[in-house]
Amino acid sequence: MTTERVTGMAYHAAGYDRQSEARKNQSATSPAVQRRNNRAEAERRARAGEDIVWVGHFSEALGTSAFRVEKERPEFERLLTACRRGQVNMIIVDYVSRFSRLEVMDAIPIVSELLNLGVVIVSTSEGTFRKGNLMDLIHLMMRLDAAHNESKNKSRAVSGAHSMAKRLGGFMGKPPYGFELYPLEVPNPDNPKEIIVIQKLRHARTKLSGPFKTEGDVLRQAANLFEADMGGATQNRRGEGNRAGSLNGICVGFRESKVPTRGQIVGKKTADSEWDPAALKRMLRDPLIAGFDRDPIKNDSGKVTGYRIKRDPVTMRPIELECGPVIPPAQWWKIQPGLDATGRGKGQTRSTEQALLSAMDRLWCECDNVMVGHRKLANPSKSSYHCKRGNKIKPGQHEGTVTINMIGLDDYVTRRVFALITTAEDDPETADIMAEAARRWGVLHEAPEKAGERSELLAERADAVRALEDLYEDRKAGGYSGKIGRRAFLKAEAEASMRMEAAEERLAELDESATPVLPIAEWTAREDGWDGDPIGEGTWWAKASTDDRRELIRLFVDRITVRKSNVIGSAPGKKAIIGPRVDIAWAEPPAEEDEDTQDMAA
Repeated sequence: MTTERVTGMAYHAAGYDRQSEARKNQSATSPAVQRRNNRAEAERRARAGEDIVWVGHFSEALGTSAFRVEKERPEFERLLTACRRGQVNMIIVDYVSRFSRLEVMDAIPIVSELLNLGVVIVSTSEGTFRKGNLMDLIHLMMRLDAAHNESKNKSRAVSGAHSMAKRLGGFMGKPPYGFELYPLEVPNPDNPKEIIVIQKLRHARTKLSGPFKTEGDVLRQAANLFEADMGGATQNRRGEGNRAGSLNGICVGFRESKVPTRGQIVGKKTADSEWDPAALKRMLRDPLIAGFDRDPIKNDSGKVTGYRIKRDPVTMRPIELECGPVIPPAQWWKIQPGLDATGRGKGQTRSTEQALLSAMDRLWCECDNVMVGHRKLANPSKSSYHCKRGNKIKPGQHEGTVTINMIGLDDYVTRRVFALITTAEDDPETADIMAEAARRWGVLHEAPEKAGERSELLAERADAVRALEDLYEDRKAGGYSGKIGRRAFLKAEAEASMRMEAAEERLAELDESATPVLPIAEWTAREDGWDGDPIGEGTWWAKASTDDRRELIRLFVDRITVRKSNVIGSAPGKKAIIGPRVDIAWAEPPAEEDEDTQDMAA
């Protein structure tokens, strides 16, 4: 839009419109209606004899609010600039509330500037306001104040209603896929004679077209396909790179089978929506489908990035929905690691065979940098592990690189592990190592729902510890002074401590419920004709997959440290020097906290 500077006595009129949120109905405050009313007002004045030149519309993007100072209104700023440049001297709005909902004292400078510039403010519903008439200015300020108070009161009323509904167990927001809302009358706890209607969650009952009767059936099929794909039971779709059980593959199958999305069922604007891998992933990640209530996790901008399961503050057990789960909780927990491994639209990752010791936080160089595997397919005997250190060398570190023969190191570490296993009964010093290996075995092989709950509880405990640490740091910095501050500190400390202790108690319950027994007999079994080599032909190790072998190493080993060799090269035909260069740190239980919460508070 280009505008010329105002000359003579003509009014150069511009319309301004905005709407802070989309309306489902075609209300009189919609931007289209506002623009029509604004233009009609300019034309009416022109017909009445006023010299009017229509400059055009200044229309904010849908969702722009005039209530908050910090919210940007680019079109309003552009309109102000046009007024300051003398290109606009009449602003037409549908209602004054479209113009501003700031506090009166915040709005006065803007309004005063406009009126002093000779700009006439016209409300198609509330009158005309111009410079030189004090009553007009007071009238306008009263309108702005009324608009601001109306917005604040509406916000408070909505917030209060939401808080009450949530307090009474109502569901806030739109129901997710697989669910619907129904009204329920409950007594107001603050006034038992008053009845309040809240919205409760239940499984969606809408009948679908296509192969599935309900949205719940769709979710169950998606979960079943994804779970099967995690186990390698699904194949690539013909002519495509997507496996039938990958997120992409499931979405393609739903589209081909004409399975309707929620948008296709309920929305005009979303009637052409399609199944999308990212949306399906969100559905399968939602704890609600497992029957668990949840709270949203938001980033700094307020966008929901995930959900946290609600837990009883005393027992730390998940709070369950009254309507129950859509898919079995055990299945939901089982598919979460697979969903974690997927990107937007990418299927379950399937890596090629890894080296035995790399990429599992066990193999380290003497300089405290991780070592990585380098396979030579043409000559496997030359495969090696090497230090991943960059070009920067810290004082006291080795020069050059550190490498060690892969086959030699794999063989050395494996034989040390089996020597430990086979002599454990006769060596009391290995009891602690075996106990920790058994604990790890139990964690690895516990039921998916317990494994998932354990991860949640560990995160909850870590969050509570961080909250306590922040609390004590704030207190050391001078916060929480005085009687009121002391009470606030004690309350916050008690809440965080209760969360931490409850999580620890529940973790202890999970540990006690598991009775892990290491399958030593399976690992040490021998076939007929065995030649005595603990990892040779006829042994479990010889037949085990790389994943099973890596799991065994993780059970018994915490760290393998490799030192730089003092020998340059090696004589042809001689084995690489391994043992003198390698230190193995055996499995130890997780370190206990050195300080309890009382020490932290000191």
